[in-house]
Amino acid sequence: MKKRPFPVTETDASSAAPLPWTLRPAQKHERWLIWRRILREGLDPTAVKWQRFTVAAAPDGSVLGFAQVKPLAGGVREFGSLVVEPHVRGRGVGAALVKHFLACTEPPVYLMCGLHNISYYRRFGFRIVEPADLPPALYRKWRIGSFFARLVHSRVAVMVYTPPKG
Repeated sequence: MKKRPFPVTETDASSAAPLPWTLRPAQKHERWLIWRRILREGLDPTAVKWQRFTVAAAPDGSVLGFAQVKPLAGGVREFGSLVVEPHVRGRGVGAALVKHFLACTEPPVYLMCGLHNISYYRRFGFRIVEPADLPPALYRKWRIGSFFARLVHSRVAVMVYTPPKG
């Protein structure tokens, strides 16, 4: 995967001032911050390797958000661990991370999310995949994730991104 820092500035309609940040590879000293925030958000803490993460950093160096693409068996790639700090949600940080990984990851790119996040990921071209159509490595992960989601009265969807043809 090609990782290179580039500046991104987006303005939310509710914000008067632009929110500047830079996307860059995570640094070793940020590994525990990433881990704690993943746990805080109730996300899957397995396969968290700081080296796979890209962070959105403010000009002062503080981490505003991050995400990763995890390689699974059989060449499957899973986008995940998208976390954006509460005080900057809705300002384009998450969208920039999703677009970054879609631009530099060989498709198809899968993700697992709660049903409440389906519409968010559809904006980027993700579509729902039926469990019977999943690659074996992702099917196993979906089964485990679905079991734990049911324990907290939730459900999990699997989505895939493939670029538009033409």
